[in-house]
Amino acid sequence: MVVAALLRGRLGLALLAVVATTVASTAVAARIAAEADPNELFFGPTRSPAVQLMIDLLGRERSSVVVYLVQRSFDAVVVATAISPLFVWLLGSTAIDASARLAGSRRPFRPMLTFFGYAAAIALLPGDLASLAFGARPGPGAQAAQAVGLAGLAWLAVTTFRAIRTHYAVASERAFRILVVAVVLFYLVPFILIVAAAVAIVIAGAVLEYF
Repeated sequence: MVVAALLRGRLGLALLAVVATTVASTAVAARIAAEADPNELFFGPTRSPAVQLMIDLLGRERSSVVVYLVQRSFDAVVVATAISPLFVWLLGSTAIDASARLAGSRRPFRPMLTFFGYAAAIALLPGDLASLAFGARPGPGAQAAQAVGLAGLAWLAVTTFRAIRTHYAVASERAFRILVVAVVLFYLVPFILIVAAAVAIVIAGAVLEYF
């Protein structure tokens, strides 16, 4: 699949695959918005031990600030879920190409863009269909859908590694470095900064005694 997508893949078909996957992700996002309640993540009977630890450390009043932040950002999370195939397609292909260029490997960008169109659809669509079938409420069905989604992401990582080796004609060790740099710089660092900003807001509110 990797070689075929890189050498014989069509960008138009890749775009259609991403659009179809985005439609499915939008349906999943709509179901999450209808079924999920952010309050249950913190104060419901199904809350995780980590949430209970946060409540014990911060107290319910300060934890309510975290709940407020989650509530305010919940709509943004739903929208991000809906357009996640576009993120995987565009950000994934550009991140890999940028990381490869930083490593001194320059190749045409279009084959990698085409590959990620096909790969995003194959990786994300099964998980989205499972979520539509089982719903977003906590339970065995939701856990099964999450497992399918994680398996798709693992498959995406493996095929991306193979695509890097094939397209940029690099050895396994160098391909792995390109993949790691792309994930860290373009995915993990922005996520850490967002989480750090949220934590800073809570700490500032506690220090200034706003709650």
